[in-house]
Amino acid sequence: MLTLLTATGARPAAWAICERLMAAQDYAGPVRWLVVDDGPEAQPIAFERAGWTVEVIRPVPIWQPGQNTQARNLLAGLAVIDDDSRLAVIEDDDWYSPDWLSHVDQQLDLAELVGERRARYYNVEFRRGRQLSNTEHASLCSSAMRGRAIAAFRAACLVRPKFIDLELWRRHPFRFLFDGGRVVGIKGLPGRAGIGMGHRDDFTGQADRDGALLSLWVGEDAELYA
Repeated sequence: MLTLLTATGARPAAWAICERLMAAQDYAGPVRWLVVDDGPEAQPIAFERAGWTVEVIRPVPIWQPGQNTQARNLLAGLAVIDDDSRLAVIEDDDWYSPDWLSHVDQQLDLAELVGERRARYYNVEFRRGRQLSNTEHASLCSSAMRGRAIAAFRAACLVRPKFIDLELWRRHPFRFLFDGGRVVGIKGLPGRAGIGMGHRDDFTGQADRDGALLSLWVGEDAELYA
């Protein structure tokens, strides 16, 4: 079984896309999807798939504009996840290829902490994409873990850094990074804003007014971001 952990709230458009991307996954095993939603209104959840269960956690107090509750929300999910789980972090506003879950499930046989390096960010509001050069860590959206790495994830969240992924990958030595372009960090969707550089007005990258870069990266799913 894979366990998925998603922190969300006040992002109904992004969440609806996330549901579609998870419905398209080719992973054939059972999945437990933990959704931690601290938005003022509960995120509408329409997801149904045989072999998958969805559990919603509503932490309090609810998120207020200007707050960063990511660590609090992830800890709320981790409180009901055992260290012997196989855990993939799924962020609600990012794109995942249909073979993402099956791929990380295989990679978790190699190491306790796995992830995709050389992250891709794409801001759909500015129509701008950027290939990053990170080779020593993966973004949180493209990280998966088991065993002692889950304990390291809890510890990383407890210190509440702004960028939890950097803290996690710094802490845990039993790790494996791979290439593949199976994840794109999508920025600029409607709703609650993110905290990473891809969300900022000064985000730099390749201009993509005709959408060719986005189509290259996500294929026919580019229509989800039109």
